[in-house]
Amino acid sequence: MNNWLNGTLATCSFELRRSFTFQRTAVSVMLALFPPVMMGLLILGTEMSGAAQARSGILEFSKIITVLLVSLVCLLSLLLWATPNVYSELEGKSWSFIASRPGGRISIFLGKYLAAFLVSFAISLSAISMCVILADARLGIEDPQGLWLALCGVYFFACIVYAAVFSLIGTLFIKRAMVVAAGYVVGSDIIMASIPGALINKITIRHHLQEIGINWIGWFVPGSTEEEFRQVFGQGMPVMMHVLIIVGITLAALALGGWMIVNREYITSDQT
Repeated sequence: MNNWLNGTLATCSFELRRSFTFQRTAVSVMLALFPPVMMGLLILGTEMSGAAQARSGILEFSKIITVLLVSLVCLLSLLLWATPNVYSELEGKSWSFIASRPGGRISIFLGKYLAAFLVSFAISLSAISMCVILADARLGIEDPQGLWLALCGVYFFACIVYAAVFSLIGTLFIKRAMVVAAGYVVGSDIIMASIPGALINKITIRHHLQEIGINWIGWFVPGSTEEEFRQVFGQGMPVMMHVLIIVGITLAALALGGWMIVNREYITSDQT
């Protein structure tokens, strides 16, 4: 267990140090800046129009815009950092050394998972902070501190669970892990989660994160009400149940991914 813990922390530290290269830092900065830049352009457009109705409209849509844009960069960052957990070692010809070390495989899996979570949450946190500050300064949103805390809580759980699922996918599909993970998001959390009145949408990650967000942020979809939403998708469970389900999915994905990386034989380039 000590070997796992020390190896996990060492791997995480190495991956974070490696993330401070110019290329990776530039990608992280671009992802973090994308939501506030888009929000700023929308606000600037409404201010230049001079229409009071346009300003009230962007104020009404500010929450949903923030949620959608931060979700995009959160998932993109995890696709970049979580899915290549095995492939990067195979490509770098370091897998044989890792596989021969006691606890090396599980340490690399958990360490890369932890690094992917920290990087994605840092990007999400930066984007959330800049969006809320901008919206408060230019639009005067209600309770910016409460909104910031709620969004940080939702994306904390989002980064935890998606990093685990994407890490699991990285142990299964190797070279095509990023494509499979993107397909999973589209199929599960965009298509399946949008099917009204069906049990299948309640097994998606998005459903549980969405319910946590509605409970903590409040209703944030303009043009509709929570009552209309409940008529279509049904009543939600207590928020703690959704939190426990998210934690359960995370632990299950990590356990399965850990078992897979320990027991599966990966072909290195030297063996092909």
